[in-house]
Amino acid sequence: MNKKVRQMLNMLKLGEVKRFTVVSFNAGSICGGVFSADADGAWHLAATSGKKLAGAKDETALWRELWRDLAGGGDLIILTGAFPGGVLFSFETVALAPADQREALFMELPRQMLRPPDDAVVQYLPTGAVDAEGMQRLNVYTCGSKSIVPVLETLRQARLFADEFIHPLLTVGVDDPAVYLPGIDPDFYFSGGKFHRAGSDADRVAAYGEWRKIVDGIFAGVPADCAFDEFLPVFLIAKFIASGKFQPYRKAVQLLPDTVHPVRFRRHLMLTAVLLVALIAVSIWNFSRGRWQDFKSYREVSSEIAEIKRKTDTMQATLRRSAKEQKDIAKVLAGNACTNDIIGQFYSLSKLLPQDVMLTDLRWSESGIDIVLQSESENLDLPGVLRPLSNWKVTDINQRQGRFSATTTVTAKLVPADQGKKSKAAARKGAKK
Repeated sequence: MNKKVRQMLNMLKLGEVKRFTVVSFNAGSICGGVFSADADGAWHLAATSGKKLAGAKDETALWRELWRDLAGGGDLIILTGAFPGGVLFSFETVALAPADQREALFMELPRQMLRPPDDAVVQYLPTGAVDAEGMQRLNVYTCGSKSIVPVLETLRQARLFADEFIHPLLTVGVDDPAVYLPGIDPDFYFSGGKFHRAGSDADRVAAYGEWRKIVDGIFAGVPADCAFDEFLPVFLIAKFIASGKFQPYRKAVQLLPDTVHPVRFRRHLMLTAVLLVALIAVSIWNFSRGRWQDFKSYREVSSEIAEIKRKTDTMQATLRRSAKEQKDIAKVLAGNACTNDIIGQFYSLSKLLPQDVMLTDLRWSESGIDIVLQSESENLDLPGVLRPLSNWKVTDINQRQGRFSATTTVTAKLVPADQGKKSKAAARKGAKK
């Protein structure tokens, strides 16, 4: 695989520890180191610092100064050391689920300790594989919960936090070299799952040399002049975390209360939740705004269409009226009745009508003029009244009397005089035949 591709894949792995800090403490000193993995997954020691606590007036200030020197943190902050009255032992037991294993350990304490604390807390790690009979070797560390309080109080006063505490010998397997921890137990060393009386200085130096080779094989950048005996607890825990075994066994080593855990994960989760809510809100807002704009545009288009339709209907009605008027005018202009002086004829007609006769309707056509008259006279002689009109001839007369009024309505048809003559001549010709 291409080196750059491998680096990118390593960077994309979520949930893995890429940078962590380990701080070791004992009655006389505190020290720590920051370990970081590069893009290829190779580990190196990024920073170290140590402080002497013996004779210090303000230990809290030294803890804060150590934290500043390390500028650590990263994905994990692990404390290591030993609490007063704590006991570590190793034994073989039946392999159980983590929750059941912890409960079984509380039952095992009276067998391993003369006087177990009433408020005991435990942490454990398997140091070997499960054999064919289902047995597994465990390293177990237990102490009273009250013995943790001084360290927790120091962290509280210094406003420092830690993800967890792990005893340095908890990670040592049966086949690992002997471990000398003079800051924790100067009279004994741990090897093969048991404690032994401290040997000669030569044995101690040889054990440190073996561990130095193991550490140099895992972490780059360890100074040659490093106080290896003082920093060995730090390297033991760092070796365990760098192996990737911390996350699978996090429940097994859980010892510290939640009050000293860093809040970075909580803040990250809160920030993620806030960003997620903001993203959803922005998405909903953009979607709603887009739909509102579409609805607004739809309403505007609908209003414009309705307005155009209204104007179209108005124009069509106007055109229909104009066409009708033009048609009526064309009929009048094209009619034979218009060959005569219509206005003069209308004046003559109006002048001939008696005072008690009112012209209510007059309609021109090609064949003549239809008139409707109303009169209160009972004996209206319309042909005699209209006889002076030399150009017109009364052909059809219809007269009716209102049932409950004295008004008489007369409907008559006036045709041009020459057309009337033609009509009579045609009638006489037909009679002769």
